[in-house]
Amino acid sequence: MRIPEPFFPLINRAMKILLDSPLHGLMSNSVLTIRFTGRRTGRVWSLPVRYLREDGGGLLCLTSRDAAWWQNFLEPTPVELQLAGERVAAIARSVTDDASRKEAALRRLLERFPGDAPYHGVSARGEGFEAAVADAVLVHFALGD
Repeated sequence: MRIPEPFFPLINRAMKILLDSPLHGLMSNSVLTIRFTGRRTGRVWSLPVRYLREDGGGLLCLTSRDAAWWQNFLEPTPVELQLAGERVAAIARSVTDDASRKEAALRRLLERFPGDAPYHGVSARGEGFEAAVADAVLVHFALGD
C-alpha cells in the first residue's frame, strides 16, 4: 500500500531525525540522508532516500524523473551522506540514459524491498516494470576517503 503524498514531509522529517540519532540502526541499513547544496538556489537540502550497496563499494538509489532533486547531480557533485550513523563524503551523479543499469538496479531494489513497488509504479505481478525503468533515474554515490 502506498502512503499518501501529503504525509511525506512529516515522514521525511521523522526519518532524518531517526537517522541522525543513536537509534539510526532501525533504518540505516536501507535509508540514508543526502545533504547537498541546490545548484540553482544555493539552499542546503537534506533528503532521506532508500539505497542499495554496490559490489564496488558505491551506493545507489532510484527516483522518478518527476522528482526534482536528482537534477542537482547531472554533473559529479560533492555531497554529504548520513550513512549508518556517520557523516560520509561522497560524489553523486545522476544516470538517466543507461536502461540496462537502471533495470538491474530496479530489479535488485524490488527483490530486497518488494513493498516499494507501488512507489515505482510496478504492480505486485510486475506489471508496469518497463515503464518504471523508463521513468527511473539512478543516482550513484561514490564514497570518499
